[in-house]
Amino acid sequence: MRLYSSDYRIQTYKKGLENLVVNDTRIGFIDGINSKLLYRGYPLEDLADNLTFEDVAWLILHGELPTPSQSLEWANELQEWRHPPQEAYDVLNYIPANAHPLAQYRTMITIAACHIPEAERHDLEAQWRRPGRILSWSACLAAAAIRHLHGEKPLLPRDDLGYAANFLWQALGREASPEEVKAFDVSLIVQAEHGLHAAAFAALIVISTGADLGSAVLAGMGALSGIRHGGANQTAYEDLVGLASVEQARAWVEKKLAGKYRFPGYGHRVYKCPDPRVSVLEPYAKAMLEKCGMQERWEIYATVRQEVEARLGAKGLYANVDSITGLVYAPIGLPVAAFPIPFCLAIETGWMAHCLEYLPRGAMIEPGAIYVTEE
Repeated sequence: MRLYSSDYRIQTYKKGLENLVVNDTRIGFIDGINSKLLYRGYPLEDLADNLTFEDVAWLILHGELPTPSQSLEWANELQEWRHPPQEAYDVLNYIPANAHPLAQYRTMITIAACHIPEAERHDLEAQWRRPGRILSWSACLAAAAIRHLHGEKPLLPRDDLGYAANFLWQALGREASPEEVKAFDVSLIVQAEHGLHAAAFAALIVISTGADLGSAVLAGMGALSGIRHGGANQTAYEDLVGLASVEQARAWVEKKLAGKYRFPGYGHRVYKCPDPRVSVLEPYAKAMLEKCGMQERWEIYATVRQEVEARLGAKGLYANVDSITGLVYAPIGLPVAAFPIPFCLAIETGWMAHCLEYLPRGAMIEPGAIYVTEE
């Protein structure tokens, strides 16, 4: 089918709006042929090696790397908002502990959103005051949702810890090692922005209606809860846990291939080449697993990846970031059911950036449909 835009350019699209361009952006660039991902023009690899998540979040939101004074002010702002409304924590008393952590997290954010200062204001100036609050509240509430899985109470934040370290403290109840903090921080960086994927587009639709930034983030979280979108890192890791040896992994892949199994964590709408986020995270995952005595888990992962890509790589199916993040989170001690939460926590940065970029010049998004009759 062809869609004619208002300036008479012709765009083609497929099911799921594949290939349809809905906006231009200066935020992120994904090269799905040459295995490159840029944030504001900076290669992902350079950012992950040299910056913290806080500074990368600033870059994604504001378009430039922070100066030393901006970095300090931003860190202080994030620290200032580490105390979400108590009502958001209280709602855990009414949520079953076995509810999916992402659903618990989303419910808590909904309650917190009712307490956002200036909730009635939707002008651009007010919207720009919300990203720091949303990122910090989200981290604290996400950690509480993870603890609720085991019936544990939320922990107060620590002002002496950075963003990643404080999240791990509040989620695990212990101070993470520098190696754990760095690995987790990099996992946030590589997942902080990825264009107008389904969840980012959901957020963009909501912000275009004149809603506040918190409502847009909640829309993105709703989209991310779908198993096709945000839960693959959990199921990809669960597949690996079910394998006891490299030999069993090879046999398992062969059997699954024969059954046309859709391997979670493999294949991507955009990448028809190796996902650059995987190559950034793999050294951290391997080091974390080795340190925790889980070396065989790494060998099983490497075997599955090698076997799947050897058979399906010619079709453009390679390991994506969901294949590897669980290998960082598991040795740190995060529960498997909670793996989608850090993904959500990181990528809401990109959602907010796209929303704020769209607001000054964007109209309300209301696509049409082509009416057809059954024959």
